Amino acid sequence: MDRVTGKTRRARLRHGSCLEHGHAHGVDHASWSRRSFLSAMGITAGGMFALNGVPMVSYGRTPLLRALGSIDTDRILVLIQLNGGNDGLNTIVPIQNDIYYNARPGLSISAAQTVPLTPELGMHPSFGSFETFYGDGNMAILQTVGYPSPNLSHFRSTDIWVSASDSDVVLETGWAGRYLDTEFPDFSEQPPGFPLAVQIGGVSSMLFQGPDANMGMSLTSVELFSQIAATGRVYDEESVPQTSYGNEMRFVRGVANDSYQYADVVQTAAAQGSNDVVYPSPNPLADNLAVVAQLIKGNLGSKIYVTSLGSFDTHANQAGAHTTLLRYIAEAVTTFYADLDLGGHKDRVMVMTFSEFGRRVAQNASGGTDHGTSAPLFVFGGGVTGGLYGDTPDLSDLDLNQNLKHSIDFRSVYATVLADWFGLGLTNTAAVLGGEFPRIGFVTDPAMPTSNEPNAVPDQFTLRQNYPNPFNPTTTISYTLAAPSHVRLSVFDLQGRLVQRLVDHPKAAGPHSIPFDAGNLPSGTYIYRIETNSGNSSRKMLLVR
Repeated sequence: MDRVTGKTRRARLRHGSCLEHGHAHGVDHASWSRRSFLSAMGITAGGMFALNGVPMVSYGRTPLLRALGSIDTDRILVLIQLNGGNDGLNTIVPIQNDIYYNARPGLSISAAQTVPLTPELGMHPSFGSFETFYGDGNMAILQTVGYPSPNLSHFRSTDIWVSASDSDVVLETGWAGRYLDTEFPDFSEQPPGFPLAVQIGGVSSMLFQGPDANMGMSLTSVELFSQIAATGRVYDEESVPQTSYGNEMRFVRGVANDSYQYADVVQTAAAQGSNDVVYPSPNPLADNLAVVAQLIKGNLGSKIYVTSLGSFDTHANQAGAHTTLLRYIAEAVTTFYADLDLGGHKDRVMVMTFSEFGRRVAQNASGGTDHGTSAPLFVFGGGVTGGLYGDTPDLSDLDLNQNLKHSIDFRSVYATVLADWFGLGLTNTAAVLGGEFPRIGFVTDPAMPTSNEPNAVPDQFTLRQNYPNPFNPTTTISYTLAAPSHVRLSVFDLQGRLVQRLVDHPKAAGPHSIPFDAGNLPSGTYIYRIETNSGNSSRKMLLVR
């Protein structure tokens, strides 16, 4: 169902806006323009329709997406929303933590069952197909992702995530849509030739909500998609009764047909693309990602795809349901990348999960877990520097409501994707997110900013996460200089003692990498630090024997 804005509600209540208002409606009806009708109905020149039985929404109006459309990059982001609040502690399991096992006598997962990550952490056994993915450095695990003063309502917390707002600020727009009317007032008359973002399955969310209207319409059956393929129209405007009701139906159908301007390009991409592997079934997420892969391989041109997987609100009987949901994720994502790899697209497609919150530390009396706060977020792809980011959940240091504290603000993840993955300029990135947020180094090769914003310049240097991480006993540390500089690159232990100096001399602008051999060092966390003429930066790495 379309999201109903305050303006839409006012339009529906206005005298003359409804058929039952009689003559007044006819007068009002005649004064409507195409743009005002679309706005009042909550639709735009995008549209929602079905591909292979999966409902799809296409987006094209937001300034963020228009900016991405002008960026010289072929990179793609696929967002997977885990609806309901994923239980992070049973996804990335603290296998050496007695507090975890004591709090979850019926739900905890033994160390022997998990897929090992470090001596302290293991992945849920349903993530077994991710073991090679993680080992190859194509999976980043961002621990304890959340935001200050978390809200435990599904709806409110979801709105915070998709609007990128502070928890005490209520916005009616998504982070991708809030500048819509002022920046692109003529979009309906001059739309782009392809949808810049596409939602596969589910219902329209606030993510791409502009100030006036939602950007999706629903066409949920294969039959209606076949109608588009056969006639280029969704609805028959002529086969209606010759009555005032029929005239109204003809008008509505005509406007709806006009709104599906992307049906032909999606149809063309679907015909050109194909799935070269068999996706697991039954698996609703796999069904959706199969369509995404088909459209990517068919060169649709969209920068962002959004899909979702539901039922993570596991208040009761969590064990079996959560196991199935996590298996859906692992099977769907690994199959998706196998499909992309056969078409040569793996390195240009990043997949990122998010959920509105995590779950409580302790299980409840119904064999489930209640609404919590921070949780892990996962990023996949050939362009990802794999490993662990953020702090491991500290079960002995909870907030005042006995929930987990966050170590990564979710907007830092967004900032990293926008600036480092897409190459959006830092000024535009801050404008989209409503402020500046520190970026995280999970993008292997950050794109140089290509925005046309004033004074958009690349960072002076970038220090990337070592790869592989965790490692034993060797790893590679990489960095990029925007200008020549004297570089000092050093490794320290957690007590601040110098372990090894890897670089201490001038370096030219451009990318650099150097191996680090920890063959004589004990297991543990180490810090590597770069010092340049324009600043310093540090990262952690984990040696596991």
